[in-house]
Order: sequence, then structure tokens, then C-alpha cells
Amino acid sequence: MPVFGIQPAELLQQIFENIGAAVAVVDTRQRVVFANRTGLKLFGIKASDIGRSFQELRQMYRLENSLGQEIGFADSAVIRALNGERVESEELLVYLPNGTTRWINVGAYPFSVAGLEGVLAIAMDQTTEVQLRRSVSQLQRLETLGTLAVGLAHDFNNILDTISLNAELALQRASEGQSYRSPLEQISTATKKAADLVQRLMRFSRTQGPHPQMLQLNNVVQDVLQVLHPLFRKTISVRTDLWEHLPTIKADRSQMEQVLINLIVNALDAMPGRGELKLSTMPGEPGKSPDSAPDGGSVTLIVADTGAGIPANLQSLIFEPFFTTKPAGKGTGLGLSTVQAIVEQHRGRIAVRSTPGAGTAFIISLPTNESPAIAA
Repeated sequence: MPVFGIQPAELLQQIFENIGAAVAVVDTRQRVVFANRTGLKLFGIKASDIGRSFQELRQMYRLENSLGQEIGFADSAVIRALNGERVESEELLVYLPNGTTRWINVGAYPFSVAGLEGVLAIAMDQTTEVQLRRSVSQLQRLETLGTLAVGLAHDFNNILDTISLNAELALQRASEGQSYRSPLEQISTATKKAADLVQRLMRFSRTQGPHPQMLQLNNVVQDVLQVLHPLFRKTISVRTDLWEHLPTIKADRSQMEQVLINLIVNALDAMPGRGELKLSTMPGEPGKSPDSAPDGGSVTLIVADTGAGIPANLQSLIFEPFFTTKPAGKGTGLGLSTVQAIVEQHRGRIAVRSTPGAGTAFIISLPTNESPAIAA
């Protein structure tokens, strides 16, 4: 039945042509039978390319996920959807034939209508949003770095004092003909500590693309606690409960460190007096069996404090950019939004559990090396 004098098929095509998303239809024979103008422009193809096989067109592009891992043809959203798999939308980096790159959010949805079966693919150009998010992440990283620098300055001064005192002692012993091996060993040890401290700060501060690697999350927790040690006041008790044989994850170490540092610094801010900071890891998700997640399971990291807690009416807002409960000048409100973005880039999820007056816990679930995603 015509709508406003327009046949349904023509109306549907006009809608697809005028929306801001790239839309394409791939039939069960893997032929691209439709692509709107936005799609043609985004992927740099011509109207004459419609009708070609999806595999032939797909070979023109290199696609990577948010961790820099290449997505092969068989693992593409369209092919997975054609094979009957439920495909969640995902953020991908596309290398175009002209040498440029674009960030897109892609989803693929099976359909069967009017005798045509196949997959509807929808892609949104998110290049500007991704670049803005990365700029925000770097801004927040630099803010955190400033907080770290204040605490680490004390440790660095202690290292310099060790070097200076032992250098004087070595010179004195040398003039007296005594052995100065011991003070030189102390100098060497202190110098290595200083170099390691500087290297960690430089790694945390610099902007770089994601470099996923096999990580043991327990090691990341221990390394971050060592870096943040100068920030722990005597009135703060720090406890860890790390699962001994925790499965590995594939993640960017620097980004995982940033997540932990942000959450720990927030926890310390929430406990201006006495309190307890507890970091826990475990396989699986709280309340579920360790292997309950699809395709291999997950690991969980919990960062909990005994601070003031978050009011119930604000808990839904804490991951919003620029939202903060801290006094003016004490924060940009970017920390938790950055944490959430990093967790989601690693195909994980984050939740908050808080009781005003009793403390807050952030629960992060990440897929193990064998599991590509945490089901939403």
C-alpha cells in the first residue's frame, strides 16, 4: 500500500539514502545487492560495484579492532551474521584503498523479507568521536600523572639521597684506601630504581596506539601498587586478595595500568581520613561460575574502598564525561569515563556497587585470552 503516494520499496530506499549511516545489504550468496550513498562515500566505492561479491570488495580493506588486531574475512560481522551468529556492534579501524583510515561502528543483522534473505550491515563513521575520546583520555592521563608526581617526588628524593650519601662514602673510603664496593653497590641499586621509576612515568604519560599482549592481571596490580606506594598514607590500609592461578588476558598493559591508577586514586580521595583499600582478582564473574562466560570465560578485578560512598541518585552519572563530585579544581570528571572507555575497548564491562557511608567497589570483568568478549 503506497504511503503518501510512494511505494513501500521506494520509500524504504529513500529512507536508507537519507540517513547518516552507511547501509548495505548482502544476500545469502554473499553478493552486495544494495549500498546507500553514505556507504559508497564512506568506503570509497562506486555504484557500479553493487552486485559484486562481498569477499571481492572486502579484500580491498584492512580492518582492525580497537586493540589493533586484524579482523579477517571469516571473522567479519557480515559473514558471522550470515552464518547465524548473533553479532554485537563493534568499533573498528578501516584502512581504505586510498591510504586513509576511518573509525567505524559496525553491526550486521540477518533478515528475511519479500523473498530476499541476507544481512543488513550498518556502519557509522565515528572517526571524530574516537579522536576526541583519545584526546580526553590523554588529558585525564596527564592529570593523573600530576597527582602521581607529587607522591613520587618523595620517593625520588630518597633515591637521590641514597646515591649522594653513598657517593660521598665511596669517595671517603677511596681516599683512606678502604674498599668502597658496598657503597658503589648501593649507588647501582638506587640508580636502577630511579631509572625504573622514570621509565614507568614516561610509559604512562606518552600517547601511543594500543599494544595488546598476554597479561597476568595480578602482575599489573602488584606493579601499580608499587608505583603508587608513596601516595598511601599511614592511615590507609592496603589489602590484596589475588587469585593464585588467574587466567591470562590479552590487553594493552599501559591502558590496564591507567584503569587501576584512576580507580585507586579515586578511592584514596574518597578516604581523606582512615580507611581500607582492597584489590581482588578472581576467575569468572561474581555470582557466576568461572567458566560461565561464552567462548572461554572471564576474569574479574575489584577495587573497593571504605570511603563515603556514592549517593544512589548519582551512581548512574559517574561514568559521564566531566561529571565529578569533587570540589572545584580537584578533578576534571574524566577519570571514570576514561576507565569505562578502556574497559569497553577491551570487550569487557564495568559496574559500581556503593553504599553511602560504607564505601564503593568497582567491578571490572574482562574476557580471558580464550574469550573474545563478555556478553552484554
